[in-house]
Amino acid sequence: MRIALIALASALAVSGCALKKKEGYAVADASNNPDLICERVSIPGKIYPGKICMTAEQWERHEKAGEDATGDAQRRALSTGDPRAG
Repeated sequence: MRIALIALASALAVSGCALKKKEGYAVADASNNPDLICERVSIPGKIYPGKICMTAEQWERHEKAGEDATGDAQRRALSTGDPRAG
C-alpha cells in the first residue's frame, strides 16, 4: 500500500511538470515595458500575494467591471422580497 502511494505521488509530481501554460497568457516584466502598472493582490488559498501587471487602460476596465458586478449584486439583493413576508 505504501509503495502504491509513493508511486502515485511520484506520478503526480512528474505530471505537474508537464503542464502547459494557458493560451493567451504571458508573463509580464514591467522593467521591459514602462506602460505596465503592477500590483500585488491576494489570491484565495495562497499564503503569498500574487502580482498582476496591466496597462492603465486595462486597470480602468478591470475596476469598472468590479464596480458593475458589485452594483448588479446589490441591486439584485434589494429587488428580492422580504423572506419573512408571507
